[in-house]
Amino acid sequence: MENQLSYLVFVYFVYGLAFFSMGLAVWLEAGRTSGFQNIRMLRFLAGFGFLHGVHEWVEIFTILHNAGVIELANPFLTNVLDVTFLLLSFVLLFSFGAFMIFSERGGDGRIRTILVVLIFLAVWAISTAVALSIYKPCREGCMDVADVLGRYLLGIPGALLAAWAMLLQRRSFQARGMTRCATDIRWAALALVLYGVVGQIFTKQTPLFPSTIINTDLFLQWFGFPVQILRAVMAVLVAVFVIRALRAFELERRQRLTEAQRAALETQQRARTETEALNQELQTAVQNLTTLFDLSYNLARSLDRDTILRQTLPQICESMPHIARGVIFIHERGQRPLHPIICYPPNLPVNGSTGASLAPPILLVAEYVDTSGGPACWLDGAVQPLDPTEFKAGVNSPQRYGRVIGLPLLIKEQISGSLVLTLQKESEGATLNDLSMFCTISRQLSLAIENAALYQDVQAREELRGELLHRVVTAQEMERQRIARELHDGVGQMLTALGLGLAAARDSITRDPERSFQQLDELKSMGTQVLHELQDLVTGLRPSVLDDLGLLPALRGLVQQFDNRVETAVHLNVQGHSRRLQPEIETVLFRIAQEALTNAVRHAQAAHVNVALDFNTDFTELRIEDDGCGFDPEAILRTDHKQHWGLLGIEERVTLVGGRSQIHSSPGEGTIIAVNIPLQEELAHV
Repeated sequence: MENQLSYLVFVYFVYGLAFFSMGLAVWLEAGRTSGFQNIRMLRFLAGFGFLHGVHEWVEIFTILHNAGVIELANPFLTNVLDVTFLLLSFVLLFSFGAFMIFSERGGDGRIRTILVVLIFLAVWAISTAVALSIYKPCREGCMDVADVLGRYLLGIPGALLAAWAMLLQRRSFQARGMTRCATDIRWAALALVLYGVVGQIFTKQTPLFPSTIINTDLFLQWFGFPVQILRAVMAVLVAVFVIRALRAFELERRQRLTEAQRAALETQQRARTETEALNQELQTAVQNLTTLFDLSYNLARSLDRDTILRQTLPQICESMPHIARGVIFIHERGQRPLHPIICYPPNLPVNGSTGASLAPPILLVAEYVDTSGGPACWLDGAVQPLDPTEFKAGVNSPQRYGRVIGLPLLIKEQISGSLVLTLQKESEGATLNDLSMFCTISRQLSLAIENAALYQDVQAREELRGELLHRVVTAQEMERQRIARELHDGVGQMLTALGLGLAAARDSITRDPERSFQQLDELKSMGTQVLHELQDLVTGLRPSVLDDLGLLPALRGLVQQFDNRVETAVHLNVQGHSRRLQPEIETVLFRIAQEALTNAVRHAQAAHVNVALDFNTDFTELRIEDDGCGFDPEAILRTDHKQHWGLLGIEERVTLVGGRSQIHSSPGEGTIIAVNIPLQEELAHV
């Protein structure tokens, strides 16, 4: 009897130890972070293990008390505590299974779990109350009824739900490649089913059906050993397989560690790659900045266009090794098509001014840039336009363009030429970084060419001003000589003759009065002639009508004078409401009309000259048109301008009063001189 008691105590101890160990292991794992869903719900399973293990250990004290080995102070209270631990453990097991199942199906599993648990507890409580009211057992029998109903209504459903939840979790293990853990959790579920169904169906014998038939005595009769041994074995199996399945969390941590290491390596590799790319970009940027700095320095050293181009193109090609050759096309005055004036390398064949020996892509790209005014490239056997707005947006783009790149050279937003660069044969094509660099170079070169052109214009104007000043001084001296000669040869001689005649008339007035009267009449006529010559001389210097009456009467007098003196027909056409202008503007317009009529009659040999004067509210326009022989204005400007002071004088006079002039002419087609002067102030109407 003592051996059997010791054996039974040992079974209960192992039974409780198995569940308690499982609860401890599950509790430790449930507190860690994991990628598995609802890992914290394992605490319900851990609580089941703790309470169920304690229940079995409390059962040992009850067995020893019943055997008379120990004496309990309050056996009934111990029995109540034992049943309470049992029921609470089944409630936790039931909650674990229900919550896991509801969570797998989506939605809020906690609320539904609480509702189901409360329903089963209510069913257990009602069933217990009904059974007690019907059978009215003793105090110890009441605890047995509560124990049996707890196993029927909470233990068996809880074990089935928990086993189902474990089988559902098995799929998560399989999805992560944890096949051994999936196998362990499957065996744990099977052991839990055997423990819950077989182990809990054989209960103590009570008045409740089916415990009156299916009870521990029947199990002992059928199998020859107590049902507690089966429960203990199943408990050990459940604990072993659950603890083994918990290795999934360790494997998960290893996988996460491996993934973290891999991610760290990938991040490190990506950082290394990005650093190398940034270093490469930085080197490229430094190289580009150095090239641009050197280029800017050299461009600023000279203001001669040819010197700038001759020094800049080799520097561009040599500072960027992937450039094989370069050509600069420039519009010379009045020449089209483009003229290739600088080539690199120097031995690049160029045939005359047309560049016929250049490669066709270079010429086609240059002509396209000259026509469109935008950058272009030679790609897939044809000229392709480039969009400058993409250069900054896609500097790091791997896209490749052609090996022949053309960029416009602009002066005052007008196309003046093009820069064409050809990359090395081994190059895959220009990148957006290259295009951005080329575009910046072309802008700097355009600015340098524009500055050189402005400097040349300033130099030419300064030279022209000097020549004009010299011409003005010379003209003044010549005019003084002419006036002195006319006064000496004409008016002076006539005044001398007038003085001699007056002296002769004085001598003859007493001797021959009739002769003196005749002499006085001749002297009177001579005085009148002297007066007319003086008036003509003064009018030639500056007509008084210009100061007294204004521009329009002066022009009418000038046109009438030319119409009377020469065979050329001169007509005056006036538009707008005539009015007085500023004196300097009237003088400029009158002198321009004088010069233009003189040129039309003297040089162009025109038969008809039309003078049009337009009084606009904002400007005054003078237009002189003749049908003479005409000339080439560009050719005139390219020759020695000292021979054409009339044209240059017109341009200079108009510039001094803030106006602009245009000369349209061609050989055999006459000449049109148009002068437009903006008005600053209106004077009184004529």
